[in-house]
Amino acid sequence: MKSLKSMKKPVIITAVSALAISGALFSQSTYAAQVTKPIQAVYNNIKIIYNGTEVASDAKTEPFLLDGVTYIPLKLAGTALDKKVTWDGTNKRVVIADNGVPIDQSTVTALNNQITTLTQELNTAKAANTTKDATIAQLQKDNQTLKDEASKNSSDSLKDLQRKLNDDHRDDYNTNSDITLDGNKKDISVTIEMTKSRWTDLTSSRKETFLEDIGEDILKEYKDADIEGTVKNSSNRDKMATFTINSRGKVSLRDVASSFDANTIQRDLFNRYSNYAGVGFDFSVRGDSSTADVDVYVGLDDWNKLSSLQRSNLTDGVIDFLKNRESIDRINGTVRNKDNRNLITNF
Repeated sequence: MKSLKSMKKPVIITAVSALAISGALFSQSTYAAQVTKPIQAVYNNIKIIYNGTEVASDAKTEPFLLDGVTYIPLKLAGTALDKKVTWDGTNKRVVIADNGVPIDQSTVTALNNQITTLTQELNTAKAANTTKDATIAQLQKDNQTLKDEASKNSSDSLKDLQRKLNDDHRDDYNTNSDITLDGNKKDISVTIEMTKSRWTDLTSSRKETFLEDIGEDILKEYKDADIEGTVKNSSNRDKMATFTINSRGKVSLRDVASSFDANTIQRDLFNRYSNYAGVGFDFSVRGDSSTADVDVYVGLDDWNKLSSLQRSNLTDGVIDFLKNRESIDRINGTVRNKDNRNLITNF
């Protein structure tokens, strides 16, 4: 059986044969004149099945046999394959083309209306989103303003509390301390400055009581605050102790060991007093932060040239320097002859 191939594009086929209603087959050749000859076609109730379904035919489109070959009218084949078959009588051509899918104009209109509606909804959503963004930005700005105001108010409140603490506790236990507060109502940092001698003169229990009194006043104003602090030497701001105070006012105190650098102390004393009152001095320092031994070396004749006041000013100056700046508790001082290291005087 000859098969007909489905075409994707319109195809123009020049007819080489046609079936007459009378049963005669007319043949046409490009290079020959039209010829008519009788044929003997056999109609044997041939059925056309396409994808399992019979294609209906009638007397004009019924397939037939000719010389052992089955012939199917193009019209019938086109119907089965959903193709459009037309006869171009002018040019004597059979034209086969794909059937177009009809589009209902009402469907097109409905789709266009839906697109318009969705576009409007999208634009409305964009406008609403822009408005929300502006609202969020304004809320963030307002929130920051409130935070700034709260921080300022907290800072002002801390300053007021700081003044009160200094008024109430500056002279507790003869500490002559200076109290500084920093932070916010949740986290408060306390710095207490005093001389090392005043701090070390306090017993452990008095240190804790002193800090508990300060913590109690802070917790009256900021009951949920976490309090941590430092006790510093007012002379050189060295850290002498650290502490924390919990919400119940309990103090946890830790003293910090002071450093002692003899070479640095000797150099500082030399820079300060090496040419005091026109007399050359040298120094030797030993010991630790609690007790230091200081030897002052000078020529005996030069020492004797100094007045009593000058000598006193020198030794007192060395003591004050070591106690206040270097935070040394006890000083054992001697003045010695630099030529033979013999003792001249103690201070």
